[in-house]
Amino acid sequence: MRKITLSVFMALLLCGCTVQPERLLAEPPPSVAQPSIAPSPLPAVSVPPEPSPEVPPPEEPSEAPEPIRATIQFAGDIILHTSPIRGAETGRDTYDFKPFFEAVAPYINGDLALCNMESPVDVFGNNQNISTYPRFNAPYEILEALKHAGFNHLLNGNNHVFDKGMSGLEATLRNFDKAGFASDGARADGESFQKPTVLDVNGIQVGLLSYTESVNGLDSLATEEQSAYAVRRFSTEHTEDIPRMSEDIATLRSAGAELVVVSLHWGAEYHDAPTEIQREIAESLCDAGADVILGGHSHCVQPIEWYNRDGARCLIMYSLGNFFADQTALENPIGKTQYGALVTLSVSKSPDGDITLDGCTALPTLCCRDKSGTLGVTHSILPLSGGSESVPAFVTDEGNRAWGRRAFEHVLKIIGGGFVRGTDLLDT
Repeated sequence: MRKITLSVFMALLLCGCTVQPERLLAEPPPSVAQPSIAPSPLPAVSVPPEPSPEVPPPEEPSEAPEPIRATIQFAGDIILHTSPIRGAETGRDTYDFKPFFEAVAPYINGDLALCNMESPVDVFGNNQNISTYPRFNAPYEILEALKHAGFNHLLNGNNHVFDKGMSGLEATLRNFDKAGFASDGARADGESFQKPTVLDVNGIQVGLLSYTESVNGLDSLATEEQSAYAVRRFSTEHTEDIPRMSEDIATLRSAGAELVVVSLHWGAEYHDAPTEIQREIAESLCDAGADVILGGHSHCVQPIEWYNRDGARCLIMYSLGNFFADQTALENPIGKTQYGALVTLSVSKSPDGDITLDGCTALPTLCCRDKSGTLGVTHSILPLSGGSESVPAFVTDEGNRAWGRRAFEHVLKIIGGGFVRGTDLLDT
């Protein structure tokens, strides 16, 4: 019994230990899932966005600086004989010359407007002892008329500077100041003589120098010392004064002048052309640094020319004749002493400081002594080209019309068509 039991037990044991082929490749036991540990969230940090690079606005194209511009006007001699003084009388020792300038005044509009006051003015005060040729003393009111017409600077370095002696010169300069005029040419003392004349004209520094060839032999009316500083002298008989005058130009340049105007009271009266020595003097002074030569004294117009100085041009006006005068008694038929020109010069200054003479025009004028009575005044300075509302009364009289035509044609012939402004007004 015991054997049977043991046999059965052994059989069962052998059966339980038999390796089943299918289970040799048994699946691994399922892995034990590990607990999942979630990372702790980081605190939120605010990071500003990086700024986008600033793009500068597109640059607007810069405009080139504009040049500075100015106009300078030049007129000839102002000299008062008997007839215009009588024509201007308004009462005892009172005068009004303004109507004589009404027709031409609209054309006198330069930033700097110069004319030659060829006479002492009201030397004795209150228009006492007014006198004419040969030793002049003009009424004070002529200065008021010139100011009213548009002139703002006077030149008086001329042959009549000593007509009433040194005291007359001093009184004249006081009257210039009283009337609101700056001036150049004659001086009352040595200190002012040594001081260069440099004017600011629209930002362009314009220097002025004046010389006269003669004082009509009246040096004895001033002391030797006074004569030396009263007015600059030179000669047209030779060229020996050119070096001294060139030094004066250099001094003016060193004082700040960017453009130099030299006034020369010179030459023979009543001649239409300069001499060869005058031409040599003018051109030499341009070579020395003068930009403009303004001539006078001939009492009739002479040529205007451009002169080339190392690529820059200079303007030479040998004489502009009479602007306001009555020398009709000298000629028959009445002629060229009554003809003049108002010259306008356009000037520019570049941003680099270079000065250029851009252009020049000449307006022919006639100082008309009206004998027909159509003007309403005894004398009038009439513009002969470009038009003027004041002129029709003048052209209605055939005698004045013919006179005006002769004046225009003469000025056109002497000065040249390259400068004369507009067309002949009298053709209308």
